[in-house]
Amino acid sequence: MIEVQNVEKVYEFGKVRALKRITLKFEDGKFYIIAGASGSGKTTLLNILTGIDRPTGGRVVVDGTDITAMGEKELRRYRLENFGIIFQFFYLVPYLTGLENVMLPMKYPRKIRNPEGRALELLRLVNAEHLKDKTPSQMSGGEMQRIAIARALANKPKYLFADEPTANLDWENKMRVWKLLRRINEEEGVTVIASTHEREFFEFADVLILLRDGEVHEVKGSP
Repeated sequence: MIEVQNVEKVYEFGKVRALKRITLKFEDGKFYIIAGASGSGKTTLLNILTGIDRPTGGRVVVDGTDITAMGEKELRRYRLENFGIIFQFFYLVPYLTGLENVMLPMKYPRKIRNPEGRALELLRLVNAEHLKDKTPSQMSGGEMQRIAIARALANKPKYLFADEPTANLDWENKMRVWKLLRRINEEEGVTVIASTHEREFFEFADVLILLRDGEVHEVKGSP
């Protein structure tokens, strides 16, 4: 479980309050969507949940561990071992093949004994085995996103985060990616926490969290 306790984020430039005393719980095994208009705080909240950014106040506690109290080196290792992160702009290494991009996160924690076998397994999971020898320049946007999803799953994370994962895709690929995320949630038991401003995809969520101006406006689906 992830607990967000009175989290605030103030950016010094302009004294912008991006998040205002957010308190939330993310239960294991569920599919969460964080929704809201541009500037509502979706990306800021995801970045704080993953430790990419630090809150100005409050805590994020993951399975009893306060990740906001960790040093950078400790947090980086924790993130690699426990979190999978899918970025909006893919961030694939341009000179590596699809297979090599998926294998890359496995080089650091070294908890996967057979990285190549794991990478091939993940490429099959996301229907991208045919991309194993191609570089990103030889892939479409939808194909790059599938490689990015496989890479995020490399170290068998308990939590999978996705920041506007289909913002740069056409409709067909958008739907394909959301269905894939839902299947990963159901079949692999991974807790998915994703953000989007597109209402068409709210139906994929077990719990929908609506943000407005840095505050939780509404939570739908929570018991």
